[in-house]
Amino acid sequence: MTVLPTGALAACETPAYKPFRYDENYSYLQNPACRTDFWDPIKYIPIGGNPDVYLSFGGELRERFEQYWSPNFGLGGVSPNGYLLHRLLLSADLHVGQNFRAFVQLGSHFAPGKNEPLSPTDEDALDLQQGFFDVRLPIAGDIDPTVRIGRQELAFGSQRLVSVREPPNIRRSFDGVSVFDTIGNVTYDAFLTRPVKLAKGVFDDESLNSQAFWGLYTTVNVTPHLGIDLYYLGLENDSARFGTVSGDEQRQTLGTRFFGSSKGLDWNFEAAGQFGRFAGRDISAWTVASDTGYTLSNVLWTPRLGLKANIASGDHDPNDHTLGTFNPLFPKLGYFSEASLIFPSNFFDLQPNVTLSVTDKISVTAGWDFLWRETTNDAIYIGSGSPVPGTAGRGGRYTGSQASLNLDWRVNRHIEATASYVHFFVSDAMRQANASDVDFVMGSVAYKF
Repeated sequence: MTVLPTGALAACETPAYKPFRYDENYSYLQNPACRTDFWDPIKYIPIGGNPDVYLSFGGELRERFEQYWSPNFGLGGVSPNGYLLHRLLLSADLHVGQNFRAFVQLGSHFAPGKNEPLSPTDEDALDLQQGFFDVRLPIAGDIDPTVRIGRQELAFGSQRLVSVREPPNIRRSFDGVSVFDTIGNVTYDAFLTRPVKLAKGVFDDESLNSQAFWGLYTTVNVTPHLGIDLYYLGLENDSARFGTVSGDEQRQTLGTRFFGSSKGLDWNFEAAGQFGRFAGRDISAWTVASDTGYTLSNVLWTPRLGLKANIASGDHDPNDHTLGTFNPLFPKLGYFSEASLIFPSNFFDLQPNVTLSVTDKISVTAGWDFLWRETTNDAIYIGSGSPVPGTAGRGGRYTGSQASLNLDWRVNRHIEATASYVHFFVSDAMRQANASDVDFVMGSVAYKF
């Protein structure tokens, strides 16, 4: 997370909108000469004649069309479905000096045309997406931690384990408290929260009392080209389910990530182990993930040639006293592709890909992902974590492959457009479970202010 803004930008450089709107700093608009955008009059509204006390408003309107052929791999007889995901976010950000701020973000979400039953992440008429206040505590020197209390979004590292869940309609948020700071080249974030339980009505979302989520995430910038993350994440879930077993889950995750870039080469390696208890069984699970690429800067469209290779453990023996299935906690649901077809438990995959920067605003990425099970004794997990009936202990390791093509277009500072096509080729093991190939297309336009 980012600490409270500490002052105006050095020059009248209009910043890009950020994924987390509370990270934006509009204090540079104290200078009237910097107010060149249509929305600038509501981005910096001084209060009481004090330039350090101001209010800022912002928002986002996103319209996303999705079409699935054989949704959910055709399991359950679901017919093809095309629908719209409508998202409207409006925010207000109050700054009182350098040491206090309050941030409120409201969200309205609908999914016209989507077949019932809807996912919990599809519709929420009007609710509090985020609502927190920050207090910065100047202690000594550069030690000035910020305490954040209230409903907030969390995302760490590559968002493999903790993500805001951007592709679905409703972003993920948590209720609780976090403390974060940057001391020298070390950034840390400690938190104690509960996930927010979504409901479809007006201001009826609430804390999910059956779950608790806490941890400590640190990042060390070793050199300008190398960073290291070290983290501990704790999860308690009173109603967890793995395979055919349900019960109380108490899971601890210890992990690290190495990332950086140099001379055209970029890398992102992550490894984590999990231990704890589930339904009277010990937990022993793990994952290793990588994303490596090389950019040819002197070639037309500066192609980045990439390879993603990931693995997460499954349960090798459902009859022993140890659960080996890795829990990805709160991952981005577009983990493998925008179609969000496979859940990252009990798998390993290889995904060669290439990204072309056609212009400074348009990029195209094509990839082909090959997926296997880590163990055939455990199920294939799809969607948001459901096991495919009839796959545990049956069929071969190969799960299938998916070809994907993505287009990203930053039209201007306010408008972003994306499009995606995915085709998933199911394996024999999936066909034996009555699954079928899937086609998916998506188009999205977002306007931010």
